[in-house]
Amino acid sequence: MYFVGIDIGTSSISGVAYTAKSRKIESVTVPNDAGISSAKRWERAQNPMRILEIVRTIIDDFSVRYTTIQGIGITGQMHGILYVNREGDAISPLYTWQDGRANLRYKTGMTYAAFLSEVTGHTVPTGFGLATHFYNSRNDLVPEGVAKICTITDFVVMKLVDLKTPVTDYSNAAGLGLFDVEQLNFDHAGLAKVGVDSSLLPDLAESTISRGHYRGIPVYMAIGDNQAAFLGSVSHLNSSIHVTVGTSSQVSVFSAKYMKIPGIETRPFPGGGYMLVGAALCGGQAFAMLRTFFEDTVAKFSTSSTEGIDFYKIMTSVIYKDDSSDLPIVETLFDGTRSAPDKRGHIENISTHNFTPDNLIIGLLKGICRELYQFYQALPEEVRKAKSVLVGSGNALKRNPLLCRAFEEQFNTALIFSPYDEEAAFGACLNAIAGSKNLDFEFIQLS
Repeated sequence: MYFVGIDIGTSSISGVAYTAKSRKIESVTVPNDAGISSAKRWERAQNPMRILEIVRTIIDDFSVRYTTIQGIGITGQMHGILYVNREGDAISPLYTWQDGRANLRYKTGMTYAAFLSEVTGHTVPTGFGLATHFYNSRNDLVPEGVAKICTITDFVVMKLVDLKTPVTDYSNAAGLGLFDVEQLNFDHAGLAKVGVDSSLLPDLAESTISRGHYRGIPVYMAIGDNQAAFLGSVSHLNSSIHVTVGTSSQVSVFSAKYMKIPGIETRPFPGGGYMLVGAALCGGQAFAMLRTFFEDTVAKFSTSSTEGIDFYKIMTSVIYKDDSSDLPIVETLFDGTRSAPDKRGHIENISTHNFTPDNLIIGLLKGICRELYQFYQALPEEVRKAKSVLVGSGNALKRNPLLCRAFEEQFNTALIFSPYDEEAAFGACLNAIAGSKNLDFEFIQLS
């Protein structure tokens, strides 16, 4: 008896097939080649139908080899939106979480995102679905015939089960913005203040509800990828600190009760409770940026081709240096922060003897860790004192032993990983198992 989980990432799409009886798992990852080029530097868009095609291919491939699949769970990139008509067809691209249109200046002199936040009292950063929609609505970019706004994961679920109306769970709804996390509902009064039509929002449902069947297999509600990665990584719910590094990065802990903490996002957790999340816009992307810099430098000063040089391998093979070393201090805010999008990274403590490629690599990795640790330090002492297990996920972390060392040094504890690859896809799989209600399987312990 197998369950399948799918993770629709920004740059790749992953799937897992898992059997709870033997706890064996098979995973597959393929590139997400649905990107749509744009002349607008702030626009980030993807083709939703291409994403759907990739997801169907992964599921169909698993179905050929595992004929006893009992459920399908979906997760993926949060915050982004697309528009669908009354037939449930996509009539726009997917505007991803990286889309920067809401950081453009509004007529008040503030950005669209800042205006939304000031008027409604909610923090609605650029890339959040309703910030994107607010910009589109003010610039006549909402397509004609729109019936609903939805996330890419809710769109895929809807299409897999051949329905016409998207439904979202609380974790994805909160990722759109203007959502009352404590009451688990959209802030309709706040939406009215800024002239957003609430009827365009998807209906809400619990994460473990089945929306229908794909080729006879139940398909469950999609959940946010941050929550899914937590589910698929930790074994101890209340004592774990979860750090994940992909394109972006997050540090997350579970809280049974609602909390409002400056600088920290409080997100609904599937099955009840909340996640307290510190989200950085540059995680693995910062390391990728440094790799590109080195590659361009070598190409600039060499007559030989850089093809065949494994820059990542070289960069992750340097000798690690602890905090007692005199290193450049790198602040990795290269894309700003959610609350200060215009802020930028910087490098300090450069001297005549420490400005070397090796030290810059180590300094940048420490900067990635430092940003997440600062989020963690913003949590109340009552929360932090219960946390003792540091759990990591994300390929940008797993494939970089130096970054692992930096996290262990920063948090002063050992970093462990889930025994399974593709933790977010596995977390979606676990959500499907929970929804099936036909297996007595405990996913995570409460201690």
